[in-house]
Amino acid sequence: MIPFPEQAPMPVARPDGHRVRIRLRRRPKPADPRSWNLTLTSTGTGVPALMALDSPELLWAAVEDLEWRLAVEELRTRRPHRWRRSQLAAWTAEWDRLEERRRRIAEIVNGVVSGL
Repeated sequence: MIPFPEQAPMPVARPDGHRVRIRLRRRPKPADPRSWNLTLTSTGTGVPALMALDSPELLWAAVEDLEWRLAVEELRTRRPHRWRRSQLAAWTAEWDRLEERRRRIAEIVNGVVSGL
């Protein structure tokens, strides 16, 4: 299966020497099967959205994945400087808790997907 059936456009050179930027990654159209997938970032897998709706465990994992992603983004914005050792230690402990949560989500998703 070819990921993109059409050829990617080539950059066009202008007379002044500057190139025109062309986006090579396009958002999948609703008819494209790749757009039906629900990507679970914490596990690095994609699951068909209809499968997630049919399985309570996958639906729970999708919600947990979204919460995990938001917590990781928020934690990254709060990272202290390295010379603030006590704050950095607390930040690292929270990062470790999020990593443990990610592992738990990944175990549940792998168990559900392998059981199907």
